[in-house]
Amino acid sequence: MTMRRAFLAACLATLLAAAALPRAASAQHDSLTIAYPVDVQSWDPTSVTFPAGQSIFKSVFDSPLQYSADLKLSPRIVREWRWQDKEARRLEVTLRDDVTFHDGSRLTTEDLKFSFLDRPQADRKLAIAGMIPDLQNVEVLSPTRAVLVYGRASPAAPIYLAFLSGYILPKAYIQRVGEEAFREKPIGAGPYRLVDYQRGSRIVLEAYDKYWGGPAKIRHVTFEIVPEPSARVAAVESGRADIASQVPLRETLRLAEKPGLAGKAYPYSEVYMMQIPSYVATFQDDNVRRAMHLAIDKKALSKAFYNSVAVPLSVIAPPNTPGYVADFEVPYDRAGAVASLKKSGYGPDKPVHIKLLTTNGTFPNDYEMARAIAAMWKQVGIDAEIEELTVAKYLELNHSAKLTGAVLYSWANATGDPENYTGRILDPKLRFSAWKSDAVGGVVEGLLRETDPDKRMAGYRRLNREASENTWTLPLLQAVSTVVYKKDLQVQVHGAGYILPYDYAWK
Repeated sequence: MTMRRAFLAACLATLLAAAALPRAASAQHDSLTIAYPVDVQSWDPTSVTFPAGQSIFKSVFDSPLQYSADLKLSPRIVREWRWQDKEARRLEVTLRDDVTFHDGSRLTTEDLKFSFLDRPQADRKLAIAGMIPDLQNVEVLSPTRAVLVYGRASPAAPIYLAFLSGYILPKAYIQRVGEEAFREKPIGAGPYRLVDYQRGSRIVLEAYDKYWGGPAKIRHVTFEIVPEPSARVAAVESGRADIASQVPLRETLRLAEKPGLAGKAYPYSEVYMMQIPSYVATFQDDNVRRAMHLAIDKKALSKAFYNSVAVPLSVIAPPNTPGYVADFEVPYDRAGAVASLKKSGYGPDKPVHIKLLTTNGTFPNDYEMARAIAAMWKQVGIDAEIEELTVAKYLELNHSAKLTGAVLYSWANATGDPENYTGRILDPKLRFSAWKSDAVGGVVEGLLRETDPDKRMAGYRRLNREASENTWTLPLLQAVSTVVYKKDLQVQVHGAGYILPYDYAWK
């Protein structure tokens, strides 16, 4: 009996010791589970300008150029590019010759032409059509060389080869199966291929062995779609997820202190802002808009929700980008807000009523910040009804010019170029602009064609200042990205806040 007990005790000790060991290297190096806040809206990455979905898109599809982790424009599928003329209308590109799609077919300049010219011209509703509206032709010189021909001067054209919706899709595959079948079973040229998709729940990816950059170190990646921030916290804290994106800052700091976990919070290229729809009657009152701006204590918001990591902004451009105006500030001025409202007959005893639209969990503390802003407004005479909406609903309303209130939003710009901040936000021709003014549109149009880089940037700085003084947009803070992950995962943070599993590895 004693020997039996000794034998059983030895077996139990062996099992306990095995359970205490780290995961086997083969399993640990083989898979990654990501708790992610949003699903893709469509599996056609050229159909939407959807910043929150870019981490998923970049895993499956590939773009001509890329912005590196430090936001430098760099080669990717296009290895060389140059202007053939001084007017910035003919951009010659040379592609890599070793890129294939997930079905093994070779990617060529015909696919580039199909993705950037043929499909957008056939369907102007595609987001990529709005990103490169002046592209008139793609002259195919060889399978790896082409010239992009623009109808007007387009000095910023290269940045759109690395920006939202700028992906190269497989011409032959789409023409063979059709657009709908492509969206149901997409293939791209990215480091991972899609193997399973459950809308609103799960995206399962597998490394593509013939990827031009080499097979991914982590072969199996699952994006678990977890919209609720507290659920993402629970997933990574319990170990059900290896990494969680856009975790509330306080939880990031707390989890970073737990054994086996690491957390990072860092400012990046997005900005927290409000879009002001000019077609809402209340916002046509200059005094109301100015009061909305003056009444917000941006430093208090940063301290309360982002541990003072988020930089307060007075223009729609963060520090260290060319559109930033260092010597300009819209101050927090409660008395000034009250005085501005009084000019239009409003005040604490007779408030003006508006709607404040906000997402909940799309970026850290978005809903909480909306509540804090509404409280600040209430003190001066602005009664804001908070209405929660999804990113998909926001895009639907904004693109159809049916927004009913100001929108708290995180504006992505992986390029840092002011054309993709104020230039896009205030261009009335674009469907994602909310403030639509022909006069402002004329200023933007001139800057889009300015080939002198110094004059171009100076013009955008003037426009940024004027936009804030008039509250055509309302800048709040430089965005903060957060990520919590297991310590034995090597994570490289990206200047655009992307979660890119191809760049990760298990230690």
